[in-house]
Amino acid sequence: MNKDNFNYLIGKTRHEVKAEMGDGFNFFKDDTWTYQVGKTWLGKKVILSVVFSNNKAVNVNLYTTFKNS
Repeated sequence: MNKDNFNYLIGKTRHEVKAEMGDGFNFFKDDTWTYQVGKTWLGKKVILSVVFSNNKAVNVNLYTTFKNS
């Protein structure tokens, strides 16, 4: 999984991202939304972070974690 796979979200509104990725457990007005988009072979969760500014996605980032939330 690669960050470039999600770069298409940059520039989209919160409504457009919600339509593409679903609700998840994100509060609509938060500036950062996260989605679990996969797992590594070690069992780490792959998390997509979408950062909003002025109601538009301005940054996407992928990271891995063992944490539950």
